[in-house]
Amino acid sequence: MPLRLVIENATSEELSRDIAAAQAVFARSGVSVEDAMSGMFALELWDLKGFPPNDEPGKEEDAAASVWFQAERAACEACSAGWPEDKAVRAHRVLGIGPVEPKVKTVNLATWPGRQRRYREIIERLEMATGPDRQLDIDICYVMGWVTEPGTPEEATELGLPYLTSNLTEGAEITQKSLQGWTIEIDQGPCDARIIEPERDEDDDDDMSVAAWRCPEGYLHMEKPPANTDTGGYAPSG
Repeated sequence: MPLRLVIENATSEELSRDIAAAQAVFARSGVSVEDAMSGMFALELWDLKGFPPNDEPGKEEDAAASVWFQAERAACEACSAGWPEDKAVRAHRVLGIGPVEPKVKTVNLATWPGRQRRYREIIERLEMATGPDRQLDIDICYVMGWVTEPGTPEEATELGLPYLTSNLTEGAEITQKSLQGWTIEIDQGPCDARIIEPERDEDDDDDMSVAAWRCPEGYLHMEKPPANTDTGGYAPSG
């Protein structure tokens, strides 16, 4: 799977140079991208659990993670070459694997910078939502590139946009269309969701399955659980 970088304002030429710098680190180390990423995830999981002494990653995982972080730093240094010092790229979660461009970016390139800046705000509002929110529905559609500009709740209804915050069935159907072949599980007590990749192997370290906010190990993806975790969903109105 190819390496990718998410660095705001970097040109395609700079990103290609940055990826080459990261690939050089992996080549010198003899550690594969997949093994390095797995080591990095093991360290992050240990961090999220509060560094329990009986669950510390092994020496091989630690060494592999070190290669990942070295590659990320090399990519950022390559990107920042020639940039003003105050614009230097911080080596923190900018390196990943997968398609070079996220689908939500390529849907509408012209509006991508503005939509990307609103991601954190949208996630925070989702965490705090206590019920249906038609404004949040259309804002989600905007950051995903499904509509070309921000709108009002009335416009969401006029455009026939999905009821993302009030209809679990509709949300699941949209997810299923985007991830054909994957399994979508929704647990309503408390409300959570899990997306399970096709042909999943329980012992596969590269399992790409994800949970919405609460993983089986107990740690959370969000800063705090959504406010409406005890609600199973709402029927659309209007």
